[in-house]
Amino acid sequence: MYVPFYSVLFKISYLVLIVPTILVIISAILSAKSMGGTLGQGIKKIAIGTIVDTILVTTYLLLEKGYQGILGSYEIRIFFVASGLFASVLLIGGYIQIYSIAKKLKLFTP
Repeated sequence: MYVPFYSVLFKISYLVLIVPTILVIISAILSAKSMGGTLGQGIKKIAIGTIVDTILVTTYLLLEKGYQGILGSYEIRIFFVASGLFASVLLIGGYIQIYSIAKKLKLFTP
């Protein structure tokens, strides 16, 4: 049976997307447990944002396969917009928090 090249390429790209995401989630959760304070909060924000993004991509993949579920098209649109905004705010907030700590520690000066 002939499998189109783009189908194999999409499957590989899903794997390339999911594996680093899972590794980021695991490392962020483990390091957030051991760290407290502002740095730990920033890492937790990044971990939660990554988890929400993973859920968003997984939902997209399921919808592409034809799994509609109980949500209508309007609810799916609202879900994508709300979860995308939520994940973006968390990721940006976490990165800004970590950047401000690095700036206080003068990690970016030559």
